[in-house]
Amino acid sequence: MTNTKTPELLDLVAVVRGADDPNVEVGDVGTVVELLPPDGTEVEFVDRTGKTRCLATFRLDDLLVLNRQRTPVG
Repeated sequence: MTNTKTPELLDLVAVVRGADDPNVEVGDVGTVVELLPPDGTEVEFVDRTGKTRCLATFRLDDLLVLNRQRTPVG
């Protein structure tokens, strides 16, 4: 799977593969909190109460950037 957008700080991303951390599964959604050159990111995952569940490191191609642009209505 090829990413169409490179993750930036505070982007929402979904895990598409490479979830080696036992607290993270493919499909989980988290926030990019650090960019690690040349091709890594640190992602924070939170629980339903907003508390940090875990931080995990991924390669860029393990993540899919989710579109969060607002679309004007009306």
